[in-house]
Amino acid sequence: MPLLIILAVGLWFVFGDPGKTTANWFWEKSAAPWESVDAFYYPDRTDLTIHQSRVNLDDVDACRIWVRSAAAAQGDVLLMRGDYECGVGKIENVYDLSVYRITVR
Repeated sequence: MPLLIILAVGLWFVFGDPGKTTANWFWEKSAAPWESVDAFYYPDRTDLTIHQSRVNLDDVDACRIWVRSAAAAQGDVLLMRGDYECGVGKIENVYDLSVYRITVR
């Protein structure tokens, strides 16, 4: 029985993604300690082609703080005109598109 458990865990490490799976279990809506967060602020929520970004923040709270300061610099303290998202745990880049484990607000 212990050999089967060791084999199953070994297969998980080889064919799965234990870091992503563990992060999904314990940090469902936030960044795991080994993950970074990228912030994206859109000054005009109707035109998402214009944005500002900051990468490698420590956590989602740091993302929100950065976004609030970027919005305040644009005169949109309450984020009435703009929008934002925080990308947690970048998985890969597909051309110019970044894929994250989760995105949160």
